[in-house]
Amino acid sequence: MIRFRHATLFAVLSAAAALSSAQLPSIPGVGGLGGLPNVSGMGMGNAAGVLGYCTKNKLLGGSSGASSVLGTLQKKPGVTSSKEFAAGQAGKILGGKGGSFSLDSAAAPVKSQACGMVLKQAKHFL
Repeated sequence: MIRFRHATLFAVLSAAAALSSAQLPSIPGVGGLGGLPNVSGMGMGNAAGVLGYCTKNKLLGGSSGASSVLGTLQKKPGVTSSKEFAAGQAGKILGGKGGSFSLDSAAAPVKSQACGMVLKQAKHFL
């Protein structure tokens, strides 16, 4: 009986570990498994603002490319004057369908992971 429980637990943990973060479902405004937001629908202004928030709060763990990406995005017309940029600077990730995720209310590991996801998404705007 104990072996069966361990085997079942092992199978469940193995299946969960096999999922990559790209496979985890995510709904804008609700967050995905683990509380991570869906950043695929965010706009350029919001991505730039969130990157500013993340660098200011040292949430990217010394990611060398963040400052460069942020600087490039801020030079694009209309980015820093948008409402989305202001929301991002306040730590709000805006989804493509009106949903949002607040970094302020997230746990520290989730904040760092979300910032990494935003950095990756922001690179698509370059």
